[in-house]
Amino acid sequence: MSVASTPPSILLADGDDRSREVFGSFFQRRGWQYDVLQDSRMLGSVLDRTPYDIVIADVEMPGVDALQVLTDVLRKHPTQAIIAVSNEASYDDALTFFRSGATDLLARPVDFMWLERVVQQVVCSRRNDERERLSYAFVTSERTEMRFSCKDVIELDTVPLPIVGRLQAVGALDQNEAIKVRLAVQEAVLNALEHGNLGLESAWKEEFQANGEDRFAAVRRERLLDPAYSERSIFVGVSYDGGVLEIRIKDEGQGFLNLQGAQARRGPQDVSCSGRGLALMSSAVDEVLFDRNGSEVTLRKATKRARRA
Repeated sequence: MSVASTPPSILLADGDDRSREVFGSFFQRRGWQYDVLQDSRMLGSVLDRTPYDIVIADVEMPGVDALQVLTDVLRKHPTQAIIAVSNEASYDDALTFFRSGATDLLARPVDFMWLERVVQQVVCSRRNDERERLSYAFVTSERTEMRFSCKDVIELDTVPLPIVGRLQAVGALDQNEAIKVRLAVQEAVLNALEHGNLGLESAWKEEFQANGEDRFAAVRRERLLDPAYSERSIFVGVSYDGGVLEIRIKDEGQGFLNLQGAQARRGPQDVSCSGRGLALMSSAVDEVLFDRNGSEVTLRKATKRARRA
């Protein structure tokens, strides 16, 4: 997959030799340009000299206060996309980093398929076509409905959200907001695909077969070949009205939250879920609403147009 006509530029800050080797091998296979920094405390000075599309930083280097480094970097470079890498990515840890300005927080072992999606969204947002600015500055409302099968989602890899690019182009969303909204939607769509339509359970990732493959990956592959699962639909509805962006993702699964009625419509701080995915969604938008026991999620965000009103 190509994220852009010009390869993304990446600065990797990682003090572990083996980790740098794994990341470097992945970057090389993708044809991405990257430089390596072994001490994240030097991030600020390096970014002062050389711009990068993305910084990927290990946040558990010995003797390094990662949150302070992140804060210092973003104070000087507020639009810099930073992907933090940690041995854990619990809801609380992820939310802390997201609120400090990180674009994403990935747990080891790194899911390189997801990392590629993040890079794609970052690059698309940073290189957004400015020609859209003139026409979209006058749009006050818009509505789009999309329907995908599970196979469509796999083939597309990311769900297109042109409205986010247009809102960014006219200044209704800044670059970091646009990136996080895109990632939040991709996270919700991936949940709809895997936990909704395919009925996969996260606990299966810890169950390994004789060939070393985890049960989650094995069942995922099998069900994507079974029309009873792969032809199930994922609906994405996007609306923009009064300066408020609303994105609704609905699958045809049984849901994964033990919630009923109004309780299911509370924000993420009130539901009995955890993990970096939920933290990502709740940090990217103003409101996350769950319905139909989790098989429908609505993301709402007031843009700068609404905030000025």
